[in-house]
Amino acid sequence: MLGVLDPEGAHLAALRRLADFTGARVLEVGCGDGRLTLGIAERAASVSAFDPDAEAVTRARAALPDRLSDRVAYAVGSATEIEIPRSAFDIVVFSWLL
Repeated sequence: MLGVLDPEGAHLAALRRLADFTGARVLEVGCGDGRLTLGIAERAASVSAFDPDAEAVTRARAALPDRLSDRVAYAVGSATEIEIPRSAFDIVVFSWLL
């Protein structure tokens, strides 16, 4: 996924320059098929990722390696539907959302 849309990994590298995901609780708004989720989850304590496209979330779940399954939670929903507790996350990521 990431390799197809971003073969050089430039997008993930740019995000990593902007934020240190190490040990962070990350909210990924508009995760799509998880093209960034796995790279973020490698360093993060947890990633809660959601998208309104149920088919994309299904693909993301199918591509989730077992070694990251305890750190990543995918959900279907839009940003206006998901209830987010205040201070529940350290970093919020959204890409290609607008």
